[in-house]
Amino acid sequence: MTRRGAQDEDTRLMLRVAAGDPDAFQPLVERVLPRLLGYFRRLGADPALAEDCAQEVLIKVYRVRERYRPRARFVTYLFHIARNHWIDVYRHRKVGPTTVSADAPGPGGEGRGLSADLPAPAEEPGDGLGRTELARALETAIAALADGHREVFVLAQVESLKYAEIARILRIPVGTVKSRMHAAVRQIRETLSREGFEP
Repeated sequence: MTRRGAQDEDTRLMLRVAAGDPDAFQPLVERVLPRLLGYFRRLGADPALAEDCAQEVLIKVYRVRERYRPRARFVTYLFHIARNHWIDVYRHRKVGPTTVSADAPGPGGEGRGLSADLPAPAEEPGDGLGRTELARALETAIAALADGHREVFVLAQVESLKYAEIARILRIPVGTVKSRMHAAVRQIRETLSREGFEP
Protein backbone atom coordinates (compact mmCIF):
# COMPACT_ATOMS: atom_id res chain seq x y z
CA MET A 1 0.00 0.00 0.00
CA THR A 2 1.27 3.44 -0.90
CA ARG A 3 1.36 6.09 1.79
CA ARG A 4 -0.56 9.29 1.17
CA GLY A 5 1.63 11.71 -0.79
CA ALA A 6 3.96 8.96 -2.01
CA GLN A 7 2.46 8.98 -5.51
CA ASP A 8 4.75 11.61 -6.97
CA GLU A 9 5.81 11.46 -10.61
CA ASP A 10 8.95 9.41 -9.87
CA THR A 11 6.90 6.84 -7.99
CA ARG A 12 4.31 6.65 -10.75
CA LEU A 13 7.03 6.08 -13.35
CA MET A 14 8.67 3.38 -11.23
CA LEU A 15 5.34 1.62 -10.80
CA ARG A 16 5.03 1.56 -14.59
CA VAL A 17 8.56 0.16 -14.84
CA ALA A 18 7.69 -2.49 -12.24
CA ALA A 19 4.61 -3.41 -14.23
CA GLY A 20 6.73 -4.04 -17.34
CA ASP A 21 6.25 -0.77 -19.24
CA PRO A 22 9.46 -0.41 -21.33
CA ASP A 23 8.76 3.25 -22.08
CA ALA A 24 8.75 4.39 -18.46
CA PHE A 25 12.37 3.78 -17.46
CA GLN A 26 14.05 6.39 -19.66
CA PRO A 27 11.97 9.34 -18.39
CA LEU A 28 12.57 8.10 -14.83
CA VAL A 29 16.31 8.02 -15.47
CA GLU A 30 16.21 11.55 -16.88
CA ARG A 31 14.46 12.77 -13.73
CA VAL A 32 16.69 11.12 -11.13
CA LEU A 33 20.12 10.92 -12.77
CA PRO A 34 21.12 14.53 -11.90
CA ARG A 35 20.21 13.93 -8.27
CA LEU A 36 22.25 10.74 -8.11
CA LEU A 37 25.25 12.40 -9.72
CA GLY A 38 25.02 15.29 -7.26
CA TYR A 39 24.64 12.93 -4.32
CA PHE A 40 27.78 10.96 -5.12
CA ARG A 41 29.77 14.11 -5.95
CA ARG A 42 28.86 15.68 -2.63
CA LEU A 43 29.90 12.55 -0.78
CA GLY A 44 33.36 12.78 -2.32
CA ALA A 45 33.31 11.03 -5.70
CA ASP A 46 35.09 12.58 -8.67
CA PRO A 47 32.92 13.13 -11.79
CA ALA A 48 33.86 9.80 -13.42
CA LEU A 49 33.23 7.78 -10.26
CA ALA A 50 29.96 9.63 -9.61
CA GLU A 51 28.77 8.72 -13.10
CA ASP A 52 29.78 5.07 -12.63
CA CYS A 53 27.99 4.93 -9.28
CA ALA A 54 24.83 6.55 -10.62
CA GLN A 55 24.68 4.15 -13.55
CA GLU A 56 25.26 1.13 -11.33
CA VAL A 57 22.48 2.25 -8.98
CA LEU A 58 20.06 2.65 -11.89
CA ILE A 59 21.00 -0.79 -13.17
CA LYS A 60 20.28 -2.23 -9.72
CA VAL A 61 16.92 -0.46 -9.64
CA TYR A 62 16.02 -1.92 -13.03
CA ARG A 63 17.13 -5.43 -12.10
CA VAL A 64 14.87 -5.56 -9.06
CA ARG A 65 12.03 -3.61 -10.68
CA GLU A 66 9.49 -6.41 -10.29
CA ARG A 67 10.04 -6.44 -6.51
CA TYR A 68 9.44 -2.70 -6.11
CA ARG A 69 6.70 -1.78 -3.63
CA PRO A 70 5.90 1.91 -3.04
CA ARG A 71 6.07 1.91 0.75
CA ALA A 72 7.47 5.46 0.55
CA ARG A 73 8.36 7.93 -2.17
CA PHE A 74 10.54 6.44 -4.90
CA VAL A 75 13.32 8.89 -4.06
CA THR A 76 13.58 7.34 -0.59
CA TYR A 77 13.94 3.91 -2.16
CA LEU A 78 16.46 5.25 -4.66
CA PHE A 79 18.72 6.92 -2.10
CA HIS A 80 18.59 3.84 0.11
CA ILE A 81 20.10 1.85 -2.77
CA ALA A 82 22.52 4.68 -3.56
CA ARG A 83 23.69 4.89 0.04
CA ASN A 84 24.34 1.13 0.23
CA HIS A 85 26.21 1.30 -3.06
CA TRP A 86 28.37 4.16 -1.78
CA ILE A 87 29.26 2.15 1.33
CA ASP A 88 30.47 -0.67 -0.92
CA VAL A 89 32.44 1.74 -3.09
CA TYR A 90 33.94 3.47 -0.07
CA ARG A 91 35.05 0.18 1.44
CA HIS A 92 36.46 -1.35 -1.72
CA ARG A 93 38.04 1.67 -3.35
CA LYS A 94 39.01 3.56 -0.21
CA VAL A 95 37.34 6.69 -1.55
CA GLY A 96 37.71 9.61 0.83
CA PRO A 97 35.79 12.88 0.97
CA THR A 98 37.03 15.60 -1.27
CA THR A 99 35.09 18.79 -1.65
CA VAL A 100 31.43 19.62 -1.98
CA SER A 101 30.22 22.16 -4.46
CA ALA A 102 28.38 24.78 -2.47
CA ASP A 103 26.90 26.25 -5.61
CA ALA A 104 25.80 22.95 -7.14
CA PRO A 105 22.11 23.03 -8.09
CA GLY A 106 19.52 21.40 -5.93
CA PRO A 107 17.35 18.39 -6.69
CA GLY A 108 16.77 17.71 -10.36
CA GLY A 109 19.51 20.13 -11.36
CA GLU A 110 17.38 23.11 -10.47
CA GLY A 111 17.29 25.68 -7.72
CA ARG A 112 19.90 27.42 -5.66
CA GLY A 113 23.12 26.02 -4.30
CA LEU A 114 23.85 25.85 -0.59
CA SER A 115 25.81 29.08 -0.56
CA ALA A 116 22.71 30.95 -1.67
CA ASP A 117 21.17 30.24 1.74
CA LEU A 118 24.15 31.45 3.73
CA PRO A 119 25.21 35.03 4.39
CA ALA A 120 27.77 36.46 2.04
CA PRO A 121 30.54 38.72 3.30
CA ALA A 122 30.37 42.38 2.46
CA GLU A 123 31.43 43.00 -1.11
CA GLU A 124 32.21 46.03 -3.15
CA PRO A 125 29.89 46.46 -6.14
CA GLY A 126 31.02 44.18 -8.93
CA ASP A 127 33.39 42.25 -6.68
CA GLY A 128 32.58 38.52 -6.55
CA LEU A 129 35.74 37.57 -4.69
CA GLY A 130 34.05 37.46 -1.28
CA ARG A 131 31.32 35.19 -2.63
CA THR A 132 33.89 32.84 -4.10
CA GLU A 133 35.77 32.72 -0.82
CA LEU A 134 32.57 31.88 1.06
CA ALA A 135 31.76 29.07 -1.39
CA ARG A 136 35.22 27.60 -0.96
CA ALA A 137 35.03 27.88 2.82
CA LEU A 138 31.64 26.17 2.79
CA GLU A 139 32.91 23.35 0.59
CA THR A 140 35.80 22.81 2.97
CA ALA A 141 33.51 22.88 6.01
CA ILE A 142 31.14 20.28 4.55
CA ALA A 143 34.00 18.04 3.40
CA ALA A 144 35.40 18.13 6.94
CA LEU A 145 32.23 16.71 8.47
CA ALA A 146 32.25 13.16 9.77
CA ASP A 147 30.80 10.74 7.22
CA GLY A 148 27.51 10.24 9.07
CA HIS A 149 27.01 13.96 9.60
CA ARG A 150 27.89 14.81 5.99
CA GLU A 151 25.49 12.19 4.70
CA VAL A 152 22.60 13.54 6.77
CA PHE A 153 23.46 17.12 5.80
CA VAL A 154 23.57 16.30 2.08
CA LEU A 155 20.29 14.40 2.14
CA ALA A 156 18.52 17.09 4.18
CA GLN A 157 20.02 20.33 2.92
CA VAL A 158 20.87 19.43 -0.67
CA GLU A 159 18.33 16.74 -1.56
CA SER A 160 15.58 18.32 0.57
CA LEU A 161 14.48 15.02 2.07
CA LYS A 162 12.44 14.97 5.25
CA TYR A 163 14.02 13.65 8.43
CA ALA A 164 11.71 10.63 8.39
CA GLU A 165 12.85 9.78 4.86
CA ILE A 166 16.51 10.15 5.83
CA ALA A 167 15.93 7.92 8.85
CA ARG A 168 14.47 5.26 6.57
CA ILE A 169 17.38 5.51 4.13
CA LEU A 170 20.07 5.39 6.80
CA ARG A 171 18.16 2.98 9.05
CA ILE A 172 18.58 5.17 12.10
CA PRO A 173 16.03 6.84 14.41
CA VAL A 174 14.65 10.23 13.43
CA GLY A 175 16.14 11.60 16.64
CA THR A 176 19.60 10.54 15.45
CA VAL A 177 19.02 12.28 12.12
CA LYS A 178 18.09 15.46 13.96
CA SER A 179 21.10 15.30 16.27
CA ARG A 180 23.50 14.66 13.38
CA MET A 181 22.00 17.52 11.40
CA HIS A 182 22.27 19.83 14.39
CA ALA A 183 25.90 18.84 14.92
CA ALA A 184 26.70 19.28 11.22
CA VAL A 185 25.18 22.75 11.07
CA ARG A 186 26.94 23.76 14.28
CA GLN A 187 30.30 22.54 12.98
CA ILE A 188 29.84 24.29 9.63
CA ARG A 189 28.92 27.54 11.37
CA GLU A 190 31.93 27.27 13.66
CA THR A 191 34.25 26.56 10.74
CA LEU A 192 32.90 29.49 8.76
CA SER A 193 33.17 31.75 11.81
CA ARG A 194 36.84 30.83 12.25
CA GLU A 195 37.36 31.76 8.61
CA GLY A 196 35.80 35.16 9.22
CA PHE A 197 32.33 34.54 7.82
CA GLU A 198 29.74 35.53 10.39
CA PRO A 199 26.44 33.56 10.47
